[in-house]
Amino acid sequence: MSNGWGGVGTSLHPVNTGSRWVLAQFVVLVLIGLAVVLFGASPQPVPTILAVALFVAGQAMALAAAFQMRQYLSAHPAPAPGAKLLRDGIYGLVRHPMYGGVLLMVAAVALFDLNLVAGGLTLVLAGVFYGKSRYEEGLLAEAFLGYADYVQQVSRRFIPWVF
Repeated sequence: MSNGWGGVGTSLHPVNTGSRWVLAQFVVLVLIGLAVVLFGASPQPVPTILAVALFVAGQAMALAAAFQMRQYLSAHPAPAPGAKLLRDGIYGLVRHPMYGGVLLMVAAVALFDLNLVAGGLTLVLAGVFYGKSRYEEGLLAEAFLGYADYVQQVSRRFIPWVF
């Protein structure tokens, strides 16, 4: 198994756990933070209300995922030793709720002050999360026999009923 972003190793013992994906998401998140500081406008009432709603929804998704994963929570896409395939709760609605929650929160920050640069970088982050989730799903399919069935049951990758 070889992927320029994930390393080379056996299916259950990858040499690299996806650190390049973690680095990529960190860099984009830092750039979004800089865009907010450097290119932000004055908040407007309607976008502010929508931004707060998006942020709260994203935070709820991310916290629900973190609560379900508990001790197996990691920024790295490789499944932790001893981890179980989660199919219920937020994972019954979406396969990668942590990524979806973060996307909603950063989109909310960009919307809050109508920041086009942060909005564009949010799309870049969505691309990074998409690539990272594809890599992760390959690892999950190797680690959990029922993963293909789970993907059929839960078709949304990041945001329930949307994406």
